[in-house]
Amino acid sequence: VIRENKSNKTKAHFGQLMILCHIKNAQLECELWDYKGRLVFRGDQVKDEDGKYAVFSEQGTCASHLMAARFVDAIAHMPGMGGEDADATGAYTQTQLGPECPKTWITLPKDRWPKEWFGKYTEPVVELRTNLYGHPLAGLFWEKHCQKAVTAVGFTKVTGWECLYKHEKWGLFLSIYVDDFKMGGVKANISLAWKELRKHLELDEPQKLENNVYLGMRQTSCQVSQKLIQEKHDLFNELFLKPEVDSGNADQNVHVKKSVKVNSGQIRG
Repeated sequence: VIRENKSNKTKAHFGQLMILCHIKNAQLECELWDYKGRLVFRGDQVKDEDGKYAVFSEQGTCASHLMAARFVDAIAHMPGMGGEDADATGAYTQTQLGPECPKTWITLPKDRWPKEWFGKYTEPVVELRTNLYGHPLAGLFWEKHCQKAVTAVGFTKVTGWECLYKHEKWGLFLSIYVDDFKMGGVKANISLAWKELRKHLELDEPQKLENNVYLGMRQTSCQVSQKLIQEKHDLFNELFLKPEVDSGNADQNVHVKKSVKVNSGQIRG
């Protein structure tokens, strides 16, 4: 394969696969542990047809802000609203390596060799087409695929927020962190949105926010004390409702805005 690429003066990448086993949610209680096995691409050992380390574009993926997820949580707790989480099944592997990536060849672990390979080949390689975890551009290819699917059902990006989308017709917000989807908004439209998204993406069954684990943290509701509400109320008034002074008036007339009343009946943490 190397000889062929050199002869044709075409770029090619050569890499290896590695098997990983780990515990998801290891920082939480034992009953929430989930043993995971994953076959990944060794992005640190990619070489070109000349045996030199391959160079990849430094173009990165968009950043997903934790505050976006909290924003969706807040929306979900408002009257008439709801919220759910869902994971993309196998995420990166739902798409293929992009056209900007040279043809990539991989060496398989021997326990993955077909029987007929033994005694016939010494270092066989096969073409990698699936977008595997570990590839330096895997996140970028997945993001492009994911964004195409999300916009296909009517979601648009929220200005100034990366990986946060809105659906004006359905009254929904969607925050995406790699393969974790968090949706909040008009409760009656959430199931419809998941149904439409699943026409373009493979998603696990959506879960209610309450007692679900999102980004390694268990989500629970709690009652907020009246003392804390009052402190936040006073802070808001102090920061935003200070007296306005009209400097153009010689008498220094002061115009005071009315304070905001807080109804603690529906507030939850």
